[in-house]
Amino acid sequence: MNDKKILVVEDEAVTSMDLRRSLTDLGYEVCAIAPTGEMAVKHAGELHPDLILMDIMLAGKMNGIEAAEIIKSKYRIPVIYLTAYSDDRFLAKAKITEPFGYILKPFRELELKTNIEMALYKHTMEHALRVSEETTRVLLNAIDDIMFLVDITGKFQAVNVALANLVGKNVHELIGSNVSDLVKMGILSQKMAGWNLNPIQVKTLCFEEKFNDKWFEVTLYPVRNPDNAVVLYAVYIRNITRNKNLEEQSRQNEEYFRSLVEDTSDIIAILNRDGTIRYDSPSINHSLGYPDEHLVGKALSTLLLEEELPNLQNIFLEIITNPGMVKPFHLKVKNYDGDVFTMEGIISNLYGNPVIDGIVLNGWIKNHRTV
Repeated sequence: MNDKKILVVEDEAVTSMDLRRSLTDLGYEVCAIAPTGEMAVKHAGELHPDLILMDIMLAGKMNGIEAAEIIKSKYRIPVIYLTAYSDDRFLAKAKITEPFGYILKPFRELELKTNIEMALYKHTMEHALRVSEETTRVLLNAIDDIMFLVDITGKFQAVNVALANLVGKNVHELIGSNVSDLVKMGILSQKMAGWNLNPIQVKTLCFEEKFNDKWFEVTLYPVRNPDNAVVLYAVYIRNITRNKNLEEQSRQNEEYFRSLVEDTSDIIAILNRDGTIRYDSPSINHSLGYPDEHLVGKALSTLLLEEELPNLQNIFLEIITNPGMVKPFHLKVKNYDGDVFTMEGIISNLYGNPVIDGIVLNGWIKNHRTV
């Protein structure tokens, strides 16, 4: 409390001196005494007091209410009115400036202390709320995704710039309007607007929807009051069209790759980083006499003669540490019956490829001999 500065705006010298003494006794610093509204505005901008005690009726052209209105708009300094008038006309005018309290003259020190402490506390809480609201606003507008807050009747309570730009309006124009208007305009679907939600039983809902030839991921979060009743919905809408197109392209590429592999007479296998076979073409099983998919999950080394294991290890170590590398190989392998064949071809590191994402072995059987 000792570091709080108070500006006294009072044109009666006796009252201003009494206020200075009382405020000093209470532990506050009186940074200045202004006898007019004009001086009050000037001191507010120069001294930045924590609080202003403002007499309503002042000498000069500007009364206390007019001075308080300017100070509120420019500096957001809390004001407590001092007045000898309890007339409703004065109070009605004073309310427009949103004062933090009223003290009737002649003031009592206990009333003065209580009003000041409450005003400073309220101002601190309002400042924290403004910071929180500004943080929320910044976060809402930091992304290109659509975000908005509606009450259970569908009226917008908050929207981000992304939605406002999509509608062609500013944020303030959308506040208070109904989300159903955007459905009628074809900007949001009914599901995006949350038309089918039950405010009694609803839980967080997440779904994907194709709308206007685009794909969206939509999440609707219910906001509950202390009585656990849903009073608002926070809606987050993300355009995932690009991801969906990539998934579809990847699926088509994978199907195309699989059809090529299954129709080829070459031996093709996709290996994991540890050398296990993730996928093998039918030709590798037919060429070596193994049952279909018998080799999947097994290490490639199980096909090789023991003398070839160091060679395979060197090839694999080099290929795994060099993304994109293609290297020829020549290895002796055993078929299902134990016969030894020479297999040669190329091995490639295709990790990072959206379709394959592994080590690809492409080879053929050259000759064989019986062990």
